[in-house]
Amino acid sequence: MATTDSPAASQFDPTDDDIPEGSYRPALVKLVEDVRDSERQLLNGFTSRREILLWTQELAVRTLGEMPQDWFHQMARQFRGVPASAHERTLVTALLRPKYRTRSLAEPQAREFRRQMSAQTIRPAAHRAFRELRSDAGEYVDDGDDDQHAPGKQQFVAMRPAVDELYRKQKSALESLLDGFENREAILDWGHDLELATHGEMDETFVTQCYGERSTRQLLTSSDGSDRRGRELFAAHYIIPVYNRGVRDLAGRAKEQAGEEREESEAAKL
Repeated sequence: MATTDSPAASQFDPTDDDIPEGSYRPALVKLVEDVRDSERQLLNGFTSRREILLWTQELAVRTLGEMPQDWFHQMARQFRGVPASAHERTLVTALLRPKYRTRSLAEPQAREFRRQMSAQTIRPAAHRAFRELRSDAGEYVDDGDDDQHAPGKQQFVAMRPAVDELYRKQKSALESLLDGFENREAILDWGHDLELATHGEMDETFVTQCYGERSTRQLLTSSDGSDRRGRELFAAHYIIPVYNRGVRDLAGRAKEQAGEEREESEAAKL
């Protein structure tokens, strides 16, 4: 796991060396190793508020929607910042690496804060996700060494293509929001992406309100620095908690498939 200040997107996938090669139930190994990678990212710290948001979205998927809803709302409150100043609140400050903070915080204290977050919130959620997955995790007659069932060769979250697809749709819709939209019509178009990204968990009037409310429309289409920061709060408060609900609903329905099995199936159709 890299410890440099590289973008978060390049850190999201564990390297093959990080994942054990052999397992009779590789979906469980893949789940555990993905959460381990998310924990490493947390302990290393982040370079921006945007990177934190992308991490929380990925964490929701990797824990199969088992992160507490209240945790996401607590995170959202931290994105409000300190009133009448440009400083971050304590939680966001602790998640950022020292050179990217806007207020002083001793690194040993910040690192302990991150460890506590892992121990008290992520580990219990990961345990719940494991227990939910274990009854449906496929068992293979070989241990997976050097074949398509090896955990290190799996590209899908928990070997669930549908869950992995949802992750990619969520990430794309989130990045579009954070970048901002060119006009009002783009907000409506984004609404279709959001339907897929939330797995239908978004309130039916949400996009209508985004389009119709002048202040929200301004926030979503402005290139002003304060509005860009406001979109981060908007995403933390309104979008990512709903993502978590969508993942939780889908995870119980998704079927297992090895990554290379899917590639072979798709190639056979050509």
